[in-house]
Amino acid sequence: MSSLLAHIKIVEGQEQKFEDLSKELYKQSHANEDCIIRYEYYRGREKNSYYTLLVYPSYLDFLLKHQISEYHEAAGAQYDGVIEDIDLEWLDAIEDAAPVGITEMQKVPENSSDLAKEYGVSHAAEIQGWWLKLRNVY
Repeated sequence: MSSLLAHIKIVEGQEQKFEDLSKELYKQSHANEDCIIRYEYYRGREKNSYYTLLVYPSYLDFLLKHQISEYHEAAGAQYDGVIEDIDLEWLDAIEDAAPVGITEMQKVPENSSDLAKEYGVSHAAEIQGWWLKLRNVY
């Protein structure tokens, strides 16, 4: 599995543009990807704060089918000047308390594109050591 919560801060005055772009990316992702478990956008408590929740069957599904897709790359270019900051937080499901599995990192295949390899580094699933100690303990 691969679960990610993106914390997004929007440039003041760009909220409507962000929401319009996000609605289109949501539609494109759901129309073109057959493996999405969760892919959703939310407004946050703080002004200009948003969240994107992504859950995919595997890290490689997230990376290769979503993150480096043509429509995602095209949308990414349109977010320039709209997103002030983004922080990717990898999540780990608690067994028997979440309907998805634990987050696991996978190596990007050697024959992948340069973009996939670049994102495999910059968007690597960060597995926390303290998660490992708690998995399957209880």
